[in-house]
Amino acid sequence: MKAVKKYNGEIIQAYQAEDLEKLKLVFAAAKLLWIRQWKDQGALDQGSCCGGKGISVPFIGKGKRNYESINVVSCDFVQGNVSAYESVGGALAFLKEMGVVGASYNDGWMD
Repeated sequence: MKAVKKYNGEIIQAYQAEDLEKLKLVFAAAKLLWIRQWKDQGALDQGSCCGGKGISVPFIGKGKRNYESINVVSCDFVQGNVSAYESVGGALAFLKEMGVVGASYNDGWMD
């Protein structure tokens, strides 16, 4: 991980490629938890059809000066953003327990 400045001067930790590689299994488990919670809630498909939904973390590429948010867990199992948002809580809690910092739900873009 690398310390980087946000636009407001705040320092955050951004993941690098080797960090994400080490966490692949953690991200896969988070996706399974998310799908399970969505199914437990009735597997509804409510909300706007959005592409690019997922859980994102701050990432800084090799040789880059600025970080970007990238999805590390994709939400390709439901189109509706409301259903995705309402079922992501368990996956985010799991990632926090596993020491993943800065993970947040990304609503993607309206399709």
